[in-house]
Amino acid sequence: MARLNIHGNIILTFEFEAYVDVYWKELSEFIIEKYGNKVFDDNNEVEAILLDSFDFFLKKFQSLIEEEKTFSFFLYTFFLNEQSWDFLIKIRSGHSLGEVNENDFSIYRRVLKLILEQGCDIDLAWGDFPTGAQVLGFDEKIQKLYYLGSWIYTFAEQIAYQKMIGNAHTVDFDSANLIGVEWQKHYGKVYTEIVESEIPEDYSNGVYDINAVRDIKAALNSCFKIDYDEATSIIFQVKRHFSNSDLQTIEPYVLPINLSYIKGIETIDAENFYNGMSISRTNKLSLQDAILKPYSTERYMYRPILIYCIDGVDRALIGEGKLTESLYILANNAISWNTIPKEWKLNKCMVRFMSRKGNEHDKILEDEIEALLLKNKYRYCRNIKSFKRPNQNNLNIDNHLAGEIDFIIVDDSARKIFVADSKYNKSKYEAIGYRTDYSNFLKSYERQLSRKVNWIRDNKIILQEHLKIIYNLSDFSITTYDVEGLFFINTPTFYMYNGTYKAITINKLESFLLGEYSLPVLEYQDCSGNVINIHHPYFK
Repeated sequence: MARLNIHGNIILTFEFEAYVDVYWKELSEFIIEKYGNKVFDDNNEVEAILLDSFDFFLKKFQSLIEEEKTFSFFLYTFFLNEQSWDFLIKIRSGHSLGEVNENDFSIYRRVLKLILEQGCDIDLAWGDFPTGAQVLGFDEKIQKLYYLGSWIYTFAEQIAYQKMIGNAHTVDFDSANLIGVEWQKHYGKVYTEIVESEIPEDYSNGVYDINAVRDIKAALNSCFKIDYDEATSIIFQVKRHFSNSDLQTIEPYVLPINLSYIKGIETIDAENFYNGMSISRTNKLSLQDAILKPYSTERYMYRPILIYCIDGVDRALIGEGKLTESLYILANNAISWNTIPKEWKLNKCMVRFMSRKGNEHDKILEDEIEALLLKNKYRYCRNIKSFKRPNQNNLNIDNHLAGEIDFIIVDDSARKIFVADSKYNKSKYEAIGYRTDYSNFLKSYERQLSRKVNWIRDNKIILQEHLKIIYNLSDFSITTYDVEGLFFINTPTFYMYNGTYKAITINKLESFLLGEYSLPVLEYQDCSGNVINIHHPYFK
């Protein structure tokens, strides 16, 4: 284990091999005893083994957390989490990662949050910030939790892919009887050469609501009749009353009392405001649910006030870095998808704000798409509900015929008509989140798009006449053009690699329309030595 000081921040790094002889060997023995020592490639057997492995590491993680009975360990973990946020801000500002691996660092931050959340369940005794040998002991424990947590997330990912694809993985054992999980067929090559290589750029070049943080602050100010910056500054004023330390805890009940007095609002409204920012044993998720429901607002990710029971008294632990992070995440990855803390939903004004943002968010992506179409001089229709007819009333399709179509694009050079639905999905960063998206696409979005594609394919003349009218064209024909369905998406998701229709991120849309980007074709050599071309959809 390495304890690094980079850019003035303390970061613990990940060492994989340290616990193979302990936890991995124990897992392998457990699986062999239950299932036998052989190669497993049957979907149901593999899924059962993955679920048992996930549960194995989950229990190990939980038991290590429950060993801690003093506040010291969680105070130290809180310190490391605040350090990780400060380090992340520096990286985003152009500083180097140094010796830190970016992927490991992401898992490290997630594990620290899991530790802090689960500590809310424990009746703790007071303890000071650790020094000397105690720091080394805590570093060792966090390293164990780091290892266990990484495998919890890994198995959760593998289970999600197993459920989405079916027969995604193979389980076997090496000469030392240690378990291994591998992709089946060509899936590993696709995942490495396409999924892992393309996703980072698609994330970094997605569109987002640049006013999201400003808007949610304004809504909180208006709906709760407060000043958000003043309401959060009260936290640190109270802390400074006792100590200048960032690690100072306070009794949470004093916050609404102070805010109610300063702003002249009802105490219940002040309580709902702060409760919507708090995570405690009364609302935290179990460890399993915290993994499987990563976008629940009952997470420390969204709620920056940690409440621990210490010597029988509730104490709030709040960091400036986490306060900033939580508001940003709430604004950019929750509100626009009709999600806010349940305590804020008690305020009808906040519910109206949430609904308005939910109705507006598709427009953010659609505006970017339209700008690209205008720039490249494509003929198109946007949010089409009816078609203009020569010397007749408009033909309404926003019904059983097709439904509203987000975009119809005519590409004369390719002799194609693209019928597209835009999906401004919440950013997801793991297969658990992708699985939700994938299910929505398969069960709902694909059927809706198929209906629209089929209607346009059968009614090119109606589209042709509509375009002639809105573009003032006399000689124009698209009756021989092919019709293709597309999804336009803001951020990457698994469906783009395995769906019936192509799903094009906003990052690649212009290149796709110009014919400069097409979905890759991979060469794969099977076990018999045959070379096979792998086309989209890749996992079928």
